[in-house]
Amino acid sequence: MPAMATGTERVKHSIERIDLKFKFDSTGPKCFSEQNQATMDKRPNILLLLTDQQRWDTLSAAGFPWMQTPNLDRLAARGTIFSQAYCNSPLCMPSRQSMLSGRYPSSAGCTGNGVEMREDIPNAATLLGDAGYHTANIGKLHFKNHAHRDHSDPHPSYGFDTLLISDEPGMYEDAYTTWLKSRELNDIRQWKIESPPGCGHDYRISGPGRKVTEPLPFTGPDDASHSSWVAQETCDFLSRHANDPFFCIAGFFAPHSPVNPPQKWLDAYQDTEVPLPIMNESEREKQGLSDEEWISIRRAYYALVSHVDEEIGRILNHLDRLGLTDNTLIVFTSDHGEHLGDHGAIHKGPPGLDSCAHVPLIVAAPDSMKIPRGGQCDELVELVDFLPTCLDFARIPCPPSLQGQSLKPLLTPGTNGQPAGRSSVFIEWRRAHLSGVKTVRSRDAWYARYHDGGETLFDLAKDPHQLTNVAEDPNYSELLDRMRNELLGKWFEVEDQGRRASGRY
Repeated sequence: MPAMATGTERVKHSIERIDLKFKFDSTGPKCFSEQNQATMDKRPNILLLLTDQQRWDTLSAAGFPWMQTPNLDRLAARGTIFSQAYCNSPLCMPSRQSMLSGRYPSSAGCTGNGVEMREDIPNAATLLGDAGYHTANIGKLHFKNHAHRDHSDPHPSYGFDTLLISDEPGMYEDAYTTWLKSRELNDIRQWKIESPPGCGHDYRISGPGRKVTEPLPFTGPDDASHSSWVAQETCDFLSRHANDPFFCIAGFFAPHSPVNPPQKWLDAYQDTEVPLPIMNESEREKQGLSDEEWISIRRAYYALVSHVDEEIGRILNHLDRLGLTDNTLIVFTSDHGEHLGDHGAIHKGPPGLDSCAHVPLIVAAPDSMKIPRGGQCDELVELVDFLPTCLDFARIPCPPSLQGQSLKPLLTPGTNGQPAGRSSVFIEWRRAHLSGVKTVRSRDAWYARYHDGGETLFDLAKDPHQLTNVAEDPNYSELLDRMRNELLGKWFEVEDQGRRASGRY
């Protein structure tokens, strides 16, 4: 059955890149020649499977046996799991802008939610699009604010040729609700959960709660969930562009709260033994929940992850049917994690503890690259490395403004000597003119410096769960000095360098 063109495709230029592709050099734009097009056709397609608020310990293949993730496990079997991957900000907007621009949050101009993506900063869509890729985002992008915005206003393209935006499922009239209405599923109003804070009067909805601690089943048809819509639209896009080099983001909203998986997945985890949150005694009363309640909450969260896994399986199967798998770079990750009770906390946020900064990451290279399968890389990597990796695989020069580093050498260790990993990862958050925190995490220590001079230090060798702050312990003065220097060095490294001087003075 031919794929149906559901939703509305937005085109960045009046002439689609698939009809007229440009190559830029020092003399200006030139149309692709047949030889250039032949080279382009050999470049891999790029598919980013991006979830929201998914912890690193939610993949069975990564060593967490309570998880039911057969499709992501299948992807890991033909790719590499990065066991030490971290986001660069523990919130949606700064993390996504950093990841897709290849710049650290402060350099990208967004260090906290509510700061919209600048349209003049190159990102994955513009850089890959200018090189001849058809670029698409389907689902959550979150470059624009949800709150206090008229959602009927046109959304900037940000370089995407195909843009099907649904940043907050069921809250506004968007591509997802339009798809539901096309299926005559007009009772979505009965499935809606309450609006997020600051949503704006015109969009306020009263309904079931949306907190992590208030799990509930999805009451619509299983194939009408937001994750199902993202999978269906992604499959339709792949069918339409099977003969074009493409860069496509499948932007899942789950397992972000509300934690509302289909009932079948709640049933699948009903008797699963899952770990309790890890917290100090002083943190146990933060949410006022019993161990039994935490177990129920965690089972529901894992069930929602499994629902996303099921929908990712549909996309992977469709790639196979179209014969695209052998020439597609597939990356799976999440914008940040979820405390899920660790430290007595829920959701995410600064200062970037492992529970909300440590993310899953799988990279599966095209078969033609002959990169070893089923591997695991334990080097420290960051989401800011995503864009340089894509450009490396696509054989596109990496602009000097990008601050990440390609992961491709880590996928082929030993070919050009042992690749050097990072000494630490850098995580930052700031509310402009008010407060902020900068964090570095090495293999053996985690250190945060706050705007008011406060410090937190964890000795990860002895305290891997980050429960005891030893910043004021004199026995750790040497480690404290080392991590202060590490933070200062990273701070200088990641700051926006500004414009180059054009003369001596």
